[in-house]
Amino acid sequence: MSINASTDLRSRRTRKWLRDALLSLMKEKPFREIQITEITDRAEVSRPAFYLHYRSKEELLFSYIDAGFEEFHTEFSKEVAAGNIDLQKFCVLLFQYWEKNANILQMVIAADLPQILMQRLRGHFEIFVAELAGSERKSEQDRQRQEFVIDYVAGGTYLLLTKWISNGRPASPEQMGQILFDLTLPCESFVNSKEPLFH
Repeated sequence: MSINASTDLRSRRTRKWLRDALLSLMKEKPFREIQITEITDRAEVSRPAFYLHYRSKEELLFSYIDAGFEEFHTEFSKEVAAGNIDLQKFCVLLFQYWEKNANILQMVIAADLPQILMQRLRGHFEIFVAELAGSERKSEQDRQRQEFVIDYVAGGTYLLLTKWISNGRPASPEQMGQILFDLTLPCESFVNSKEPLFH
Protein backbone atom coordinates (compact mmCIF):
# COMPACT_ATOMS: atom_id res chain seq x y z
CA MET A 1 0.00 0.00 0.00
CA SER A 2 1.39 3.43 -0.93
CA ILE A 3 1.96 6.17 1.65
CA ASN A 4 -0.78 8.28 0.08
CA ALA A 5 -3.27 5.40 0.15
CA SER A 6 -2.38 4.65 3.77
CA THR A 7 -2.81 8.31 4.76
CA ASP A 8 -6.14 8.50 2.94
CA LEU A 9 -7.36 5.35 4.70
CA ARG A 10 -6.36 6.78 8.10
CA SER A 11 -8.08 10.05 7.25
CA ARG A 12 -11.33 8.30 6.26
CA ARG A 13 -11.24 6.17 9.40
CA THR A 14 -10.69 9.22 11.62
CA ARG A 15 -13.59 11.09 10.00
CA LYS A 16 -15.83 8.05 10.45
CA TRP A 17 -14.86 7.67 14.13
CA LEU A 18 -15.57 11.36 14.72
CA ARG A 19 -18.94 11.20 12.94
CA ASP A 20 -19.92 8.05 14.85
CA ALA A 21 -18.87 9.65 18.13
CA LEU A 22 -20.98 12.74 17.45
CA LEU A 23 -24.05 10.68 16.54
CA SER A 24 -23.62 8.63 19.70
CA LEU A 25 -23.39 11.76 21.85
CA MET A 26 -26.41 13.35 20.15
CA LYS A 27 -28.52 10.41 21.33
CA GLU A 28 -27.57 11.34 24.90
CA LYS A 29 -27.72 15.15 24.97
CA PRO A 30 -28.59 18.22 22.83
CA PHE A 31 -26.05 19.17 20.19
CA ARG A 32 -25.40 22.59 21.77
CA GLU A 33 -24.21 20.93 24.99
CA ILE A 34 -21.67 18.67 23.28
CA GLN A 35 -18.04 19.73 23.59
CA ILE A 36 -15.32 18.90 21.08
CA THR A 37 -13.36 17.20 23.87
CA GLU A 38 -16.28 14.82 24.39
CA ILE A 39 -16.32 14.00 20.69
CA THR A 40 -12.58 13.31 20.55
CA ASP A 41 -12.69 11.27 23.76
CA ARG A 42 -15.57 9.16 22.45
CA ALA A 43 -13.83 8.70 19.09
CA GLU A 44 -10.49 8.04 20.81
CA VAL A 45 -8.67 10.57 18.64
CA SER A 46 -6.72 13.70 19.60
CA ARG A 47 -8.01 17.28 19.40
CA PRO A 48 -5.34 18.10 16.76
CA ALA A 49 -6.69 15.17 14.70
CA PHE A 50 -10.19 16.64 14.98
CA TYR A 51 -9.02 20.05 13.73
CA LEU A 52 -7.07 18.43 10.94
CA HIS A 53 -10.42 17.34 9.47
CA TYR A 54 -13.03 19.81 10.77
CA ARG A 55 -12.99 23.43 11.88
CA SER A 56 -15.90 23.02 14.30
CA LYS A 57 -18.44 20.55 15.62
CA GLU A 58 -20.99 22.23 13.29
CA GLU A 59 -18.83 21.39 10.28
CA LEU A 60 -18.60 17.81 11.54
CA LEU A 61 -22.38 17.65 11.90
CA PHE A 62 -23.02 19.02 8.43
CA SER A 63 -20.55 16.60 6.88
CA TYR A 64 -23.48 14.14 7.06
CA ILE A 65 -25.59 16.43 4.88
CA ASP A 66 -22.71 16.85 2.43
CA ALA A 67 -22.17 13.08 2.24
CA GLY A 68 -25.87 12.53 1.47
CA PHE A 69 -25.87 15.13 -1.27
CA GLU A 70 -22.60 13.86 -2.72
CA GLU A 71 -24.13 10.39 -3.05
CA PHE A 72 -27.21 11.91 -4.72
CA HIS A 73 -25.00 14.12 -6.91
CA THR A 74 -23.06 11.12 -8.24
CA GLU A 75 -26.22 9.57 -9.64
CA PHE A 76 -27.59 12.95 -10.74
CA SER A 77 -24.38 13.70 -12.71
CA LYS A 78 -24.45 10.32 -14.44
CA GLU A 79 -28.01 10.93 -15.61
CA VAL A 80 -27.27 14.48 -16.81
CA ALA A 81 -24.11 13.32 -18.66
CA ALA A 82 -26.18 10.64 -20.41
CA GLY A 83 -28.73 13.28 -21.46
CA ASN A 84 -31.41 11.88 -19.15
CA ILE A 85 -32.68 15.16 -17.73
CA ASP A 86 -35.87 14.19 -15.96
CA LEU A 87 -36.63 16.76 -13.24
CA GLN A 88 -39.52 14.72 -11.88
CA LYS A 89 -37.23 11.71 -11.41
CA PHE A 90 -34.58 13.89 -9.74
CA CYS A 91 -37.15 15.27 -7.27
CA VAL A 92 -38.28 11.76 -6.32
CA LEU A 93 -34.68 10.54 -6.11
CA LEU A 94 -33.84 13.33 -3.68
CA PHE A 95 -36.54 12.21 -1.23
CA GLN A 96 -35.60 8.56 -1.68
CA TYR A 97 -32.03 9.39 -0.64
CA TRP A 98 -33.17 11.27 2.44
CA GLU A 99 -35.60 8.53 3.41
CA LYS A 100 -32.57 6.19 3.58
CA ASN A 101 -30.80 8.73 5.80
CA ALA A 102 -33.82 9.99 7.73
CA ASN A 103 -32.26 9.34 11.15
CA ILE A 104 -29.25 11.52 10.31
CA LEU A 105 -31.37 14.34 8.91
CA GLN A 106 -33.60 14.13 11.99
CA MET A 107 -30.55 14.65 14.23
CA VAL A 108 -29.33 17.57 12.10
CA ILE A 109 -32.78 19.17 12.38
CA ALA A 110 -32.78 18.55 16.14
CA ALA A 111 -29.46 20.45 16.41
CA ASP A 112 -31.56 23.56 15.67
CA LEU A 113 -29.21 25.23 13.21
CA PRO A 114 -31.72 26.11 10.47
CA GLN A 115 -29.66 28.88 8.87
CA ILE A 116 -26.62 26.65 8.39
CA LEU A 117 -28.76 23.79 7.09
CA MET A 118 -30.49 26.13 4.65
CA GLN A 119 -27.15 27.51 3.41
CA ARG A 120 -25.82 23.98 2.96
CA LEU A 121 -28.87 22.96 0.92
CA ARG A 122 -28.60 26.09 -1.19
CA GLY A 123 -24.95 25.39 -1.96
CA HIS A 124 -25.81 21.92 -3.24
CA PHE A 125 -28.73 23.20 -5.31
CA GLU A 126 -26.46 25.80 -6.89
CA ILE A 127 -24.25 22.95 -8.13
CA PHE A 128 -27.25 20.98 -9.46
CA VAL A 129 -28.73 23.97 -11.32
CA ALA A 130 -25.35 24.88 -12.83
CA GLU A 131 -24.99 21.33 -14.09
CA LEU A 132 -28.46 21.35 -15.63
CA ALA A 133 -27.85 24.75 -17.21
CA GLY A 134 -24.62 23.60 -18.88
CA SER A 135 -21.62 25.72 -19.82
CA GLU A 136 -23.46 28.21 -22.05
CA ARG A 137 -22.49 31.80 -21.24
CA LYS A 138 -25.28 33.69 -19.51
CA SER A 139 -26.17 37.36 -19.46
CA GLU A 140 -26.33 39.21 -16.14
CA GLN A 141 -30.14 39.07 -16.40
CA ASP A 142 -30.05 35.28 -16.83
CA ARG A 143 -27.68 34.90 -13.89
CA GLN A 144 -29.99 36.97 -11.68
CA ARG A 145 -32.95 34.82 -12.66
CA GLN A 146 -30.96 31.67 -11.93
CA GLU A 147 -30.02 32.98 -8.46
CA PHE A 148 -33.68 33.64 -7.65
CA VAL A 149 -34.64 30.16 -8.82
CA ILE A 150 -31.92 28.58 -6.68
CA ASP A 151 -33.12 30.54 -3.63
CA TYR A 152 -36.73 29.56 -4.26
CA VAL A 153 -36.10 25.86 -4.92
CA ALA A 154 -33.60 25.48 -2.06
CA GLY A 155 -35.94 27.27 0.38
CA GLY A 156 -38.95 25.22 -0.67
CA THR A 157 -37.01 21.96 -0.56
CA TYR A 158 -35.67 22.81 2.89
CA LEU A 159 -39.20 23.38 4.23
CA LEU A 160 -40.60 20.25 2.57
CA LEU A 161 -37.72 18.02 3.71
CA THR A 162 -37.62 19.25 7.31
CA LYS A 163 -41.40 19.12 7.77
CA TRP A 164 -41.57 15.66 6.18
CA ILE A 165 -38.79 14.28 8.39
CA SER A 166 -39.98 16.02 11.58
CA ASN A 167 -43.52 14.67 11.10
CA GLY A 168 -42.32 11.08 10.73
CA ARG A 169 -42.46 10.91 6.90
CA PRO A 170 -46.27 10.72 6.55
CA ALA A 171 -46.04 10.59 2.73
CA SER A 172 -43.88 8.40 0.49
CA PRO A 173 -40.72 9.75 -1.17
CA GLU A 174 -42.55 9.42 -4.49
CA GLN A 175 -45.41 11.62 -3.26
CA MET A 176 -43.01 14.19 -1.82
CA GLY A 177 -40.93 14.19 -5.00
CA GLN A 178 -44.08 14.83 -7.03
CA ILE A 179 -45.03 17.76 -4.77
CA LEU A 180 -41.56 19.27 -5.16
CA PHE A 181 -41.68 18.76 -8.92
CA ASP A 182 -45.14 20.38 -9.21
CA LEU A 183 -43.99 23.38 -7.17
CA THR A 184 -40.72 23.94 -9.03
CA LEU A 185 -41.86 23.23 -12.60
CA PRO A 186 -42.86 26.88 -13.22
CA CYS A 187 -39.25 27.87 -12.51
CA GLU A 188 -38.21 26.58 -15.93
CA SER A 189 -40.37 29.11 -17.77
CA PHE A 190 -39.27 31.84 -15.36
CA VAL A 191 -35.59 31.16 -16.06
CA ASN A 192 -36.14 30.99 -19.84
CA SER A 193 -38.32 34.09 -19.98
CA LYS A 194 -36.82 37.11 -21.75
CA GLU A 195 -39.08 39.55 -19.92
CA PRO A 196 -37.20 42.16 -17.85
CA LEU A 197 -36.60 40.97 -14.31
CA PHE A 198 -37.61 44.30 -12.79
CA HIS A 199 -39.78 46.97 -14.40
